[in-house]
Amino acid sequence: MSEAYNLLDPDRPLEGEWLRHFYADRPDEASIAPLIDELLLDPINDDKTIFTGHRGSGKTTELARLEEKLRPTHTVVRLSVESLLNLGDVNYADLLVVLGLQVFQAARQSGIELDEQRLHDLLFWYSTHIFEQGERGGLESEVGGELNALIAKISVKLTTDAPYRRETVRAQAQANLSDLLERLNALLDELRRKSGHRTMVIVDGLDKMYDLNQVRDLFCQGANALIEPRCRTVYTVPLAIYHTDDFQQVRMSFTRDFPLPNIKTVEQDGRMSCLEGRQALLNVLNCRLMAGLLAPEAAERLVDLCGGVLKELIALTRNTVLRARRVRGGQGPAQPEDVEYAARQVRNTYRAGLTQEQYQELWRLHSGGRFVNSEVSRSLMHNLSLLGYDGGDAWWGIHPIVQPLVEERADEFRQAT
Repeated sequence: MSEAYNLLDPDRPLEGEWLRHFYADRPDEASIAPLIDELLLDPINDDKTIFTGHRGSGKTTELARLEEKLRPTHTVVRLSVESLLNLGDVNYADLLVVLGLQVFQAARQSGIELDEQRLHDLLFWYSTHIFEQGERGGLESEVGGELNALIAKISVKLTTDAPYRRETVRAQAQANLSDLLERLNALLDELRRKSGHRTMVIVDGLDKMYDLNQVRDLFCQGANALIEPRCRTVYTVPLAIYHTDDFQQVRMSFTRDFPLPNIKTVEQDGRMSCLEGRQALLNVLNCRLMAGLLAPEAAERLVDLCGGVLKELIALTRNTVLRARRVRGGQGPAQPEDVEYAARQVRNTYRAGLTQEQYQELWRLHSGGRFVNSEVSRSLMHNLSLLGYDGGDAWWGIHPIVQPLVEERADEFRQAT
């Protein structure tokens, strides 16, 4: 049970050894394979890709697969917004500021010797526009050593400064962005020349930002700057922002966009099971759990309730295993009632959080209404009450855990109409 608990960490994406040991193939219609194929075939050196999908749908794991597929022909740079910046306050200038150091570090780790003057050029820009006079002394001394401390120092500067100082720094950065991009592009050009490979930068974590309006502003105000680096780039974007009118205009500035669908457990009619999707989700559990920890009926119920959202499946399974251990100790596998207990905990979170307007939209959809893109429907996508799937034509369904909350208010909604 303790081993199962550790393997069922919903906040840990599959990367490195975990990816090789625990990854289970997704169905074709919910796979990143088409994007991988296109990126391998496209000869462009500086194309920009928008990658979106529901929170918890497995985007970071799929990006790790993308990285592995591209490594033989690319220098891959991973930029984790969650690790380097403050998810509550990220600006497009912040991304470009940390990107240069991440590229230089990736080159060093790959054994590619770049001209140290390129790093000095970047540091001169940072010392002039990011740091105040008394803070500049230690930057140059860190050039010859490991860059982790330097990256951390700049990240801390961007995330912990007082708000008024952070805005001043950003104003400075934005006013001198062309100079930064010139230095960054010189570095990227040299990396491509010396490595003999194209460079792919994967910017992951923007979809985890707390304020959707800030994400929208980041792309709407910064799109022209974000497409300037002379490298291939993948940017993650929250699905709720992807469907806004503003973003549809911005999207045209990028080379391509790729929404990652959830894994279907039922077909659009809600009655016919999707056997391929269900088996894929069962394979996820089989890859992580020893035989006998889940009764077959419990595993099937977990698949029913997760809605094809991988993080939800892992979290539900972990809480199911915990509950079974608490109730029965080591005696026998987890049962369907343990699954229902875990699902109730999640359902209670939705019960407390859904607004009347959201309930009304869910009832309209439950009663056969078609999906209509609106502010309330986008909020339901963002909180995972409404899940998107691909069956040739895209369609949306109510999260199975949320469905009973809508049904228990049926009389109230029928009387209102």
